[in-house]
Amino acid sequence: MKHALVVGATSDIGIHIVESLAKRDFSLSLTGRDKQKLADLKTEIKSRFPTTAIETYVWDITDFSSHTLFYDSLITKPSIVFFVAGYYEDQIKARLDQKELLKTINTNYSSVVSLINIISLDMEQKRNGTIVAISSVAGDRGRQMNYIYGSAKAGLTTYLSGLRSLLFSKGVHICTIQLGPVYTKMSAGHNLIPWLTLQPDVAAEFIVKAGLTKKDLVYIRWPWRLIMAMIQFIPEWIFKRLPPF
Repeated sequence: MKHALVVGATSDIGIHIVESLAKRDFSLSLTGRDKQKLADLKTEIKSRFPTTAIETYVWDITDFSSHTLFYDSLITKPSIVFFVAGYYEDQIKARLDQKELLKTINTNYSSVVSLINIISLDMEQKRNGTIVAISSVAGDRGRQMNYIYGSAKAGLTTYLSGLRSLLFSKGVHICTIQLGPVYTKMSAGHNLIPWLTLQPDVAAEFIVKAGLTKKDLVYIRWPWRLIMAMIQFIPEWIFKRLPPF
């Protein structure tokens, strides 16, 4: 059965992931925090793909106490899950405001790990399923401009690597997306390099293809693999003296 769960479906990238899956005749379970945005997305997809079955859930992934209840409430359990929810506002604010700090960590790491743990246990029992989670090149090395966000993504990448090894022999695949900059609301105001930055629809198509072809770890926009390898190679005594980038 081709049924996909998209967590964070109303995000800029999530909307295009939903569209890409609908084109491929998936039935869908979609989550979002904004009831109206979720309803509008369902209406839009149904208008373009009338035969697509869509279930919507107004839900916030950072509500940890509801994770088990949410997954149990799904009318149809997914064969593939896309974790698109993410948050990055301001590094300086996160340093000074504990609520902002915890929101950054919980949205990008703790809540994702919590829900993946629940879903992966179910998939392991069934010996079938794919989990696709968006991490970031920001987690490859801590940099002055985004090390709080980067540390959450680094933790997520490490978690996904271990889970992938654990579940490989049990029929469950874990796909890690090392995403670079994308033109979204989250990246607004940042100095982005055009040739290294993707449009949301392009990024979404890459992400869906990576999940469906069961890739392990994918850098969406291949130069980032080389760029981050070079950054990781810089000795710490030099790295700490570099200006913010």
